[in-house]
Amino acid sequence: MKSKVERRGVYIKISREPPKNMDELLIRVFWKDPKLAPIAKEFLNHVKEWWRSESPYKVEEWNNYCIRKGLTQSQYHNMLKRLRRAGMIEKVYNKNLREHELHLTDRFSGSLAKMARVWDDYCRS
Repeated sequence: MKSKVERRGVYIKISREPPKNMDELLIRVFWKDPKLAPIAKEFLNHVKEWWRSESPYKVEEWNNYCIRKGLTQSQYHNMLKRLRRAGMIEKVYNKNLREHELHLTDRFSGSLAKMARVWDDYCRS
């Protein structure tokens, strides 16, 4: 079952020109607080590196991450909530370790692909 955060979704600014890179994409996701966009990119890179090392980012490590990066608890949780609502990351329970981990997910791109198909179908009908 999806968590309350994941069911809500997120508003993304859409413009005529698609984003050219990840920085521009995150600015559109974090349009209410663009200062969080570079912080979110760094966090996504951090989660991706942990995943590649086969030692995923554990949810309990958030406090250490905030201290290292100079983030407030509020900034961290706002960023995390927005990334989860957008479908860019997900929290997964690792039964073997009995810990929650954060993973990158393809739900964001999957959702955009579905929207594009709906539009294409509409145009063709």
